[in-house]
Amino acid sequence: MDPNFLFSALVQILLLWLAVSLHESAHAWMASRCGDPTARGLGRVSLNPLRHFDLLGSWLFPSLLLVFGWPLFGWGRPTPVLDKNLRRPFRDDLLVLVAGSAANLLLAVAATLAVVAMMQALGAEGREAAFQALFPPSGTAKARAFPVIFTLVRLAFINVGMAAFNLIPLPPLDGGQIALHLLPPDWAARLAAVRPYGFMIGVLAAVGLVPLLTFILGMVINFS
Repeated sequence: MDPNFLFSALVQILLLWLAVSLHESAHAWMASRCGDPTARGLGRVSLNPLRHFDLLGSWLFPSLLLVFGWPLFGWGRPTPVLDKNLRRPFRDDLLVLVAGSAANLLLAVAATLAVVAMMQALGAEGREAAFQALFPPSGTAKARAFPVIFTLVRLAFINVGMAAFNLIPLPPLDGGQIALHLLPPDWAARLAAVRPYGFMIGVLAAVGLVPLLTFILGMVINFS
């Protein structure tokens, strides 16, 4: 098997586990700050991927995406939150829901700024390596030649994808839960009816978002 593929696959799986761990631990940390110690007591305020590992979302589904050369994303085990323990349930539940995607976006911004700084330092060759990291399967070509740029570009992409996936306004995803809080009761009831199918629809929608996210990151690289 191609060593470049093995290297890029391993790096991306590890980055996905970091993104998942950051997302779920941010939920747990915010819940603890707002009065619910449930997730903290279960050890979920941790970047240890084993604390958040979901066999389908953290391994089987991402591995299938890698085999077919598709952009990577996944999910972890949901973080348990007991609304009755929150000091101000309405506000605090929104903060908990937003915390996971906010953490992913902050890490994505930090990785993007690091990529821009490296491209400025390396010039045209660094820019080419960043583009190849962004557009698979050509991204495997210079994965080992420019491992830091490859890692940072995929770190930014995976975390942006994680945030976008979770903010899709369909329950049980975070975005759907937020929408249920904010919509008028009759609209919220209609949206709640989608819950049994919301996750799978969200996965399909996330696949559709990939070209848009790739375009946005590509524009950042191109104009940096």
